[in-house]
Amino acid sequence: MNRLRNLVSSTALIFAFVFGVSIAHAQITPSADAYSNTASPTTNFGTAATLDVKSASQTAYIQFDLSAIPSGYTGANVAQASLKLYVNAVTTAGSFNIDYVDGAWTEKTITADLSPALGTTIVSDVSLAKTQAGDYIVINITSAVEAWLNKTQANDGIALVANSPLNCSFDSKENTGTSHPPELDIVFLGSGAEGPAGPQGPEGPQGPQGVSGPMGPLGPQGPEGPAGINNRGTWVSTTAYQINDSISYQGSSWIALIANTDSAPANSNPNWQLLAAKGLNNQGSWVSSVNYQVDDAVTDGGQFWMAVAPSLDSEPSILNPNWQLIAASGAAGPAGPAGPQGAVGPTGSTGPQGPQGATGSTGIAGPQGPTGLTGATGPQGPQGPIGAVGLTGAQGPQGLQGPAGTNGTGFNFRNAFDPTAAYAVNDVVTYNGSTYVGIAANGPSSQTPDQNPSAWSVMAQQGATGLTGAQGAQGATGPQGPIGLTGATGAQGATGAAGPMGPIGLTGATGSTGPQGATGLTGPAGPGGISGLQLYSVSGTIQFVVPANVTHMIVELVGGGGAGGGGYYFFPNSLSGGGGGSGAYTKAFISVTPGATYNINVGAGGVGSSGGNGGAGGISSITDSGNNTLAYANGGSGGFSGNTGGDGGGGGTNAGNTAVIATPGNTGGNATNAPGVGAAGITLVPNGQPIGFGGNGASGVSGTGPQPAGANGGAGWVLVTF
Repeated sequence: MNRLRNLVSSTALIFAFVFGVSIAHAQITPSADAYSNTASPTTNFGTAATLDVKSASQTAYIQFDLSAIPSGYTGANVAQASLKLYVNAVTTAGSFNIDYVDGAWTEKTITADLSPALGTTIVSDVSLAKTQAGDYIVINITSAVEAWLNKTQANDGIALVANSPLNCSFDSKENTGTSHPPELDIVFLGSGAEGPAGPQGPEGPQGPQGVSGPMGPLGPQGPEGPAGINNRGTWVSTTAYQINDSISYQGSSWIALIANTDSAPANSNPNWQLLAAKGLNNQGSWVSSVNYQVDDAVTDGGQFWMAVAPSLDSEPSILNPNWQLIAASGAAGPAGPAGPQGAVGPTGSTGPQGPQGATGSTGIAGPQGPTGLTGATGPQGPQGPIGAVGLTGAQGPQGLQGPAGTNGTGFNFRNAFDPTAAYAVNDVVTYNGSTYVGIAANGPSSQTPDQNPSAWSVMAQQGATGLTGAQGAQGATGPQGPIGLTGATGAQGATGAAGPMGPIGLTGATGSTGPQGATGLTGPAGPGGISGLQLYSVSGTIQFVVPANVTHMIVELVGGGGAGGGGYYFFPNSLSGGGGGSGAYTKAFISVTPGATYNINVGAGGVGSSGGNGGAGGISSITDSGNNTLAYANGGSGGFSGNTGGDGGGGGTNAGNTAVIATPGNTGGNATNAPGVGAAGITLVPNGQPIGFGGNGASGVSGTGPQPAGANGGAGWVLVTF
């Protein structure tokens, strides 16, 4: 089981970084997690399925292995780092701190008596309510990751320390029932430093003897670039391999660290280093007539299995040694309670007509009572994780007019800084790759924004240089220079910066005849990192123009919350409204066209109705110019006037784009002796505001008084990262 867990964790980490080359994002699960309990000071809880945190007695420890992050990265490359925890249970609400761990520890040996010392606090007073059980929370720990990468703080992990009276638990990485381990999400600023120069090109042909010419000046010696990787194909025992030769062997890729012959690659062989391990071979659904081999993967009975031994007609199960369970089926949600049975009244005259709204109870002395209300939908499964929020980018294009709201001050985008122009407060300009906003009227002035802090404030700092792109194709051999007399060979000039091949310079005076100096390959420019983001939180439709060179975007959407149901009186009962459902959450990666216009649609919150059902929340989506939906998150249903809460919205994507997360919203609460509570929306902790929440139901009324409306649902939200 440990072998499988390590394989799956490593594969997930490698995928996050390979994919992260283009999106500058990493997701890392713990290398170790455990908790200690002073009530059992010598007991180790390293294999427990939960991380228990309780004031004065129980402390949780988590450590993340950052060795897969490129060695050249420092804290300056980190835009944001977030700790994501799944709340298993909250017995007593309260808050907790996140502290540095100042000492080494291991998952299998740590106890209360053998626990390491704790360092300074990273984040304090993270609040936790009982209603957050069965949901994720996300905490910003950017400062800790920066300290670990800068080597100013040893990476001995973090500790979750409860403040009185908190008593709660989080899922650990050993919890195979839910597979909700702690997670460290890192968003990087752009990409890393320029990569090494490519390998030397082929030697040019020998030129004929030329007439004697004047000796040209000796140029400075350029530094020699490191050798690149030389792909040699499949490993052959008789081939002599050199340093930096790469080969494929038994489904994995390896690179030579030492020159060797007839030395088969293996993890224990110092001549070779593993570049990419062999992955799983997905064979689809299990079939009894197929002869399966090691590392084949199948689905059977709603679960995902991996072959650990060859087999034929051997169906996967927990007791079958030929198979290893990778992902178990999720538990079915409990059935909702049955609706109440309407009372059967005696035969008599028809009762008075009730007010317009949901089906109510039967009037006095009426005919056969109506069928009881449908039972409420079972509780919603836990909400998926929230992706990390990137840095604020440059101001996006002006959106369409939204619904009337509180008047505020907007920005006026003035393009590049012009020293001859006059600027007002809230004018936005760009200068040297950064974006500035005017905080005082100024200009014309020769002082640039970075020199004039009393008039300008940085809105978005220039991003770091992108990661090095893949090595370009071999350049063509340069033209033959004129022939000169035999003389000393001139030193090779410095290699130009990575980018497209520049024009060939003028030929200098030729020295004595010698072999043509080889021109190194020039790699293409590296892919751009994250250049900005735009948050849309006002309901309505806004147009977004894709910046130049942007071909992919991360889009996060939250649908509008449904309104609560209205209260009313239907003799002889006073009926309260149910709570509205919350909007769905979707996170997707979509392909876009630079310069194209896309429509950002922010779903409005549902509107309450006097004595009637609450209105549904609006759908948040992104569509192209042909009105094709690329990603969406449905709004929550409105609460019913008459006790029943509204359903949460659903989310997803269209047009072949990948939804990393598509989580339906939560169901609103039913009214009992009090109005139903609206479903909680998406909340960024510890200091965020709820988004797409359901409105609370209204209280019932007595007699002929006014029938109140349920509370409006919260507006949706769209975040575009590019």
